[in-house]
Amino acid sequence: MSTRYLVATLFVVCQVSCGGSGPTAPVLGTTSEMCTAGFCVTYPDDWEVVDSSDEFVSLGHPGDDAIAATVSGINMEVLVTTNGLTWPQTPDVALRSFWALIDQGEAEVETTRPLVDGSVTSFGSFAEGRLWFRLIPIQGSEAIAVEVRAPNSSWSEHAETITASVTPIP
Repeated sequence: MSTRYLVATLFVVCQVSCGGSGPTAPVLGTTSEMCTAGFCVTYPDDWEVVDSSDEFVSLGHPGDDAIAATVSGINMEVLVTTNGLTWPQTPDVALRSFWALIDQGEAEVETTRPLVDGSVTSFGSFAEGRLWFRLIPIQGSEAIAVEVRAPNSSWSEHAETITASVTPIP
């Protein structure tokens, strides 16, 4: 096998697995934490807080608007009923309803995983790249939504740092 063929094959594999476009994520370094009235979130130090209030935090990676994260309260009943279903439903159904609403239903959820704390985490693609989403039920239809968008899957470690770190404040 020629070196040229090997390099071309690796390039194609990376383009498919990494999503193919946008900047590659830098190595994950140190992190910072920010808390609102309802939750705390940890994020990589090379990200910045773009906007925040007592109810939400918007994070971004400098220099690229396609790399962003949002943590906020969300009403699971609204997600479910907007998707044409009846309430009540499980957090997994609410999470899938979120995915069904992205890009007029064109987004594709690739993995979902229920966590011990009752939250559900997921990963998939949408028109502009890759998406990581975690839904953390609080009480009734109240939940916290954690969404990270990036142009390719090289940002996975950054996204996991953000999505896994969110903890509700009672």
